[in-house]
Amino acid sequence: MKKYLIYIALLFIPINTNAGYWNFNANGLTGLYYGFSETKEKNKYPNRWVIRGDTSLKANYNFNKSHKLGIHASTTIMFRQDDTNRRGGEYRLYPYLIDSSNYGEFYLGYTYNVAYMLHKGAQDITFLKIDDSNATYFLSNPNWNNGYKSTFYATPKSTSIMNDGRAPKFTYITPSISGTKFGFSYTPDNAHRRGMVSRYTNYQTTEDGYSWGAQKKWNLNSSNIYLSSGYGIFNKTDKEASIGIVWEYKNFNIGSSFKKAYIDGHKNPISTIRVTPNLPAYFDNYRESKAWNISAGYQWDKIKTNIAYLNTQAQQTRHQDNLFIWSNIYSINKYIDLFLVGTYLNTHGLETKDDNRGYGIISGMGWKY
Repeated sequence: MKKYLIYIALLFIPINTNAGYWNFNANGLTGLYYGFSETKEKNKYPNRWVIRGDTSLKANYNFNKSHKLGIHASTTIMFRQDDTNRRGGEYRLYPYLIDSSNYGEFYLGYTYNVAYMLHKGAQDITFLKIDDSNATYFLSNPNWNNGYKSTFYATPKSTSIMNDGRAPKFTYITPSISGTKFGFSYTPDNAHRRGMVSRYTNYQTTEDGYSWGAQKKWNLNSSNIYLSSGYGIFNKTDKEASIGIVWEYKNFNIGSSFKKAYIDGHKNPISTIRVTPNLPAYFDNYRESKAWNISAGYQWDKIKTNIAYLNTQAQQTRHQDNLFIWSNIYSINKYIDLFLVGTYLNTHGLETKDDNRGYGIISGMGWKY
């Protein structure tokens, strides 16, 4: 299936035979962070060092000013103190092809789907993020687990549609027309560690995914308004819809978004009992849920501050998450940033004995390049 996807995508990529030129670019952020936390549940790592580097690599062949064909990759290198699952650290590499022209943008490879790419909503200004948050590096959330041997999401981890994560896919985004973009993605196999679908499950229907997205931008004097919407169908039965908005005024911004997920039909019901050691009860409970978030941020010269909140709820059980992140950045210069972050997490499990709550304070230094 994947090779046919590649052949089909290549048929649609417009080629300009005029002589062009290559250009290369690399940018990213590498940081050293230290955090201490306290939770109701026993926390193995109340104090922890984290080293993380995220880099974007781009090699583009420019046919002319409006048409380029590129090989891009997103990479992550990470070491977490006392990480028993990944003692040697973790390395991620997600390569993909992109063709950008007056006809729009074509993507082929390890990317997020178009609903995720065009999504707008609450934001965080550090690597912790509020959607698909890395706050779990320091705080324990029993509703989320993405290990090598088991994937468990009793609640969604994001208001953006990302069930298929960075699984290989084909995506097309139209050119911006009066500030409006539309897009479509097709994923032959949804399971991927950066997504929500467990690699160990076998549903009754084809495990592929389709997603659509749209984004509108308005320029209003000193401000910009972004509105986004997305829709996804996964495994033929799982439906998700999202909507988001961001308002930017000079150095101030505020954003919010909402997502609803449900199962259409009687096939592929949620697993309410343990299937295998890799598939515990309610491992796919996120498939009937809702989530919303909100954030506000401001910048004074070299100082940035942002506060964000995420709420996720399962529809059929009492599983719920409440995550707060208050992030602050001081830019020493264009290359060095200092971080100070406070975070609070309150989770509800299947029963009251499964509830957990805690806080964390994280500081660190990042190098931009």
